[in-house]
Amino acid sequence: AIAFLGNTKNAKYTEIYLNALNDGSFRVINSAAIALGKTKDSRAFDALVKLKDKPSMKSQSLICALLGLKELGDPRGFEVAYKALADSNLPRWRLPLPAIWDYRVFAADTIKSLGKRNQAFPLIFERFKKSMAENDLNGMFYNLNLIVVLADARGQEAFEILKLKFKENDNLMVVVNQYERQFKADFEK
Repeated sequence: AIAFLGNTKNAKYTEIYLNALNDGSFRVINSAAIALGKTKDSRAFDALVKLKDKPSMKSQSLICALLGLKELGDPRGFEVAYKALADSNLPRWRLPLPAIWDYRVFAADTIKSLGKRNQAFPLIFERFKKSMAENDLNGMFYNLNLIVVLADARGQEAFEILKLKFKENDNLMVVVNQYERQFKADFEK
């Protein structure tokens, strides 16, 4: 119901969304955060920033806040998203790629939506290069995923590096090429 109301983008439902941010269900909180952001109400930013600090398992509150900030489109959301992107110590789900429950993926997407990908790219690219130097395969592809999400043109360099590194590994080349296709498709948007 909240998601349906949220699609109206009507600020007259703001109180419902603000109250729902205190619900016990993260599905409700997530829907409320997104709906609140869509209203562009003046209270939304502060409520979403407060939400990010609400105790939750695997940083779910932060994810909800980032989704709401993305919808809100307030440039102040960049600081919140960048801080989340830079933090690699917060609890997160460690599921196979794509890492759809990882707060850093949502942070990168929020940053991209705010038109600030150029400011976040160096952080991700440095992490990518560090994982290359350490021969950390998981780190390489995790950061490559974030590069795809940001869709900054400079990300093409990561693909060239990986193609050179894995030119003799057909299986990994399939993965690199798949990510590159997604990157180019997202970059063209």
